[in-house]
Amino acid sequence: MEPTSQGWTPPGGSGPAQPPSPFPPPPGAHPYAMQAGAQQGMPYPPYGTVPQRPATNGFAIGSLVAGIVCCLPPLGLVLGLIALAQIRKRGDGGRGLAVAGTALSVISTILMTVAFATGTAREAWHGFREAVRESAAVESTFDLRTGQCFDTPGQGVADEDEAAAVRIVDCDSPHEGEVTGAFTLGAIDEWPGQRAVEAEAERRCEDVSSGYALDWWTVPPTAEPYYYMPTRDSWSFGDRGVTCALVSDGPKLTTSVRSDRTTLDPAQLVYLEAERAVDTVWWEEPAELFKDDPEANRAWAEEMVRTLTTEARGLRAGPWPAAAREHALARADEYDTARRHFGRAARARDDLGFWDATSAAADAFHLETEIAVRSALGLAADPPEDLEAAEDPSDPEEPAEPAEPEDREAPLPGDGTTV
Repeated sequence: MEPTSQGWTPPGGSGPAQPPSPFPPPPGAHPYAMQAGAQQGMPYPPYGTVPQRPATNGFAIGSLVAGIVCCLPPLGLVLGLIALAQIRKRGDGGRGLAVAGTALSVISTILMTVAFATGTAREAWHGFREAVRESAAVESTFDLRTGQCFDTPGQGVADEDEAAAVRIVDCDSPHEGEVTGAFTLGAIDEWPGQRAVEAEAERRCEDVSSGYALDWWTVPPTAEPYYYMPTRDSWSFGDRGVTCALVSDGPKLTTSVRSDRTTLDPAQLVYLEAERAVDTVWWEEPAELFKDDPEANRAWAEEMVRTLTTEARGLRAGPWPAAAREHALARADEYDTARRHFGRAARARDDLGFWDATSAAADAFHLETEIAVRSALGLAADPPEDLEAAEDPSDPEEPAEPAEPEDREAPLPGDGTTV
C-alpha cells in the first residue's frame, strides 16, 4: 500500500499548499524584502547613534592601583599627575581615579618616609623574611633526608614524645640532631607492637649511624642514636619508614658529624671502615661470662679472628699516601697479634684461659699507632676522653685493685665503639 500524504510531508515541499492567512499583514511588515538600514519589525530607520562616553585614562587607573599598593606610592604619584594632564588636554575620563590615586600616593609616600626614618619598615621587612624562612624550614619527619640538620619543637629531643615536624637548620649552626639515614620495615599488614618496632629501629639505626659517622672521634660524647618510627595510627595508613639520626641530649651540635664515602678520600675510608668492622664485632661480646656460656664466648672469639684477618689484609692493601703507609702497616701488625690471641681464646677450656687470651688481644692495640695513622691521613687525632681513660684506666694516686678474672671486663680496643 502506498503511503498517503496524511501524517507526513513529502520531500521537496511537494505536499498540498497551505491555505492563505485570513488576516492581512500588519503595516510596515515586509515579508520578502527589508529596506536598507531598517530592521525587521521597525517601520523606520533609527534616528542616529548614541554618543559614546569618553574612555577612562589608563594612567588614572594605574595611579589608583599604585596608590593602593603600599610599596609603590611614588609611582602612583607620577602616574596621577600624568593622568590629570592628559584628561585636561584630551577630555579622557577617570579624573576621580587620578585624584584618588594621587592623594593615596602622597599619603603612602609620607608614611613610608617616616617608616624608613624610624626603622619601622626595616623591622617589618626583617620580620616578614624571618616568617617566610621559618615557614620554609619546617619539614615533616616523614620527609627528612640524609644529611639534614634539625631542631625539634618544644624543649628539645629529651622532652619530645611524638613529633610530626622539625625545623631544618644549617649544619654549621647550632642544632640538636642530624639525619643519618633511613630504612623501611617489612611489609607486615598488622601492627607488630611498639616494642617490636622500637627494638628493630634501635638495632638498625645504630648500624646506619655508625656508617654515617665513621670517624667517631669527631662525634661529641653527648650525641646518641635516635630515630623517628611509625606509630600505630600511621602504620594503618601504610607508614613503614624509620628515619635515623644522631642527636645531642646536652649542648647543641655545632657542625656536621658526617664522615662517610661522600666526605672522605679513599685512604681515609679504608682505614675508618677497617676500624669500624673490628669495633662492631668487639662490642658483640656476650654479656654472660665464659663460665656461664662458654660456647657463646668461643663463637665470639672465632668471629673476632675472622674479622681481624680480613681487616689486616685490607690495611696492607690500602691506597696509603707515603706519610701514612708505615703507620697503617703497623696497625695491620696489631690486628694480626690480636687475632692470634683471639685464636687462643676460641680454644680456651676455662674462664682463666679465656680471660688471659682476650686481655692479651686487647693489649695488642696501641693508641699511639692509631693517632699516628690518623695524623698522617688528616683525620681527627685528638682521642676522646673515654678512650684515653680506657687506655689507662687506673688512677695514679689510687691504683686500681685487681679483680677476680670472672669479674673483669675486657678493656676497649684502640678505636673504641661506634656511635
